[in-house]
Amino acid sequence: MNILVIDDDKDFLFLLKKRISKQGHEVYTAVNGINALDEMDQHKIDVVVSDVVMRDTPIMSLTCTLKQLYPHTPIILISGLPNEPNINNSLSLGADDFVPKPINMHQLMNSIERLGGHA
Repeated sequence: MNILVIDDDKDFLFLLKKRISKQGHEVYTAVNGINALDEMDQHKIDVVVSDVVMRDTPIMSLTCTLKQLYPHTPIILISGLPNEPNINNSLSLGADDFVPKPINMHQLMNSIERLGGHA
């Protein structure tokens, strides 16, 4: 499966790419919305995993744009902010799932496998 991970924390991005790649997936990365759209144009992405809070990318705008351009690509949002309001906001923006930080890799991989099967 081809997975795009979007996060402005390059260290976290590197670690997440490494952990997901070990599960046999091809992982592409982006540090902001512009990079994310470029990666989406260049590759057939099955699942997007994106941080909610990024310095130069409003997640509402990015999520809506991705859903408009790639309506069948599932989006999993991740965040270290308090869960309850973020889960509701994320899902109302068009995200297909929400995984809190610190990331439980088992939970994230289950979500990727579940949603990626519908890509």
